Amino acid sequence: MTLQRVITGLFLVAGLINFVPLAGVMGNTLLESAYGIDVASADLSLLLRHRAVLFGIVGGLLLVSAFKPSLRVTAGVCGMISMVSFVLLYFLTDVANPELAGVLRADLVGIAALALGIVLSAKERAAPIGTAQL
Repeated sequence: MTLQRVITGLFLVAGLINFVPLAGVMGNTLLESAYGIDVASADLSLLLRHRAVLFGIVGGLLLVSAFKPSLRVTAGVCGMISMVSFVLLYFLTDVANPELAGVLRADLVGIAALALGIVLSAKERAAPIGTAQL
């Protein structure tokens, strides 16, 4: 397996983790089941649905960057900021919701995949042409 395929796979994993929440834009039922919360107001629904769109943008960028290496630095920075900020906020907040622990776990997987993808992508760029094999 080539290094390029591994990198593509890692960016795809991170991209999918970030892209899946886009489904929440479809309405409160999906948001409530995904996050284990009660979306009790139109205001909260608007904020969460907008959040879903933003995840779609980050996830989409990561998915495209899996196949377009020139976007990997930008996509990697955006994805890392998104996922690391959730992890930090999770630990700074008194969270008792088990569904949010699932989001935490998904983001930790995404962070690991993306970090490895970024490191391997940098290694590939630094390697002499024709030597980037796993």
